[in-house]
Amino acid sequence: MQHYKITAKGRVQGVGFRNFTKALADTKGYTGTVQNLANGYVEIFVSLDDLGAFLHELKKGNGRMHPNSFEIEILDSLQFTTFEVLA
Repeated sequence: MQHYKITAKGRVQGVGFRNFTKALADTKGYTGTVQNLANGYVEIFVSLDDLGAFLHELKKGNGRMHPNSFEIEILDSLQFTTFEVLA
């Protein structure tokens, strides 16, 4: 299991991106958090096995969201037991 901090950029606020991300994470059994940032981006902390598949699903989205880039940082560890949407 790898641990990541992902910053999603593009049209990712006000379009259901956080709830979509949570639903995806819950379906796959991933743990972490997702939250809006003041600069219009969305920040995701997540532990998962297949980053490529996760990003692919986020890019497909729900039809209203349009993430155009992801900034990815590999982390040593994360200590989450569920996946939560933060305010």
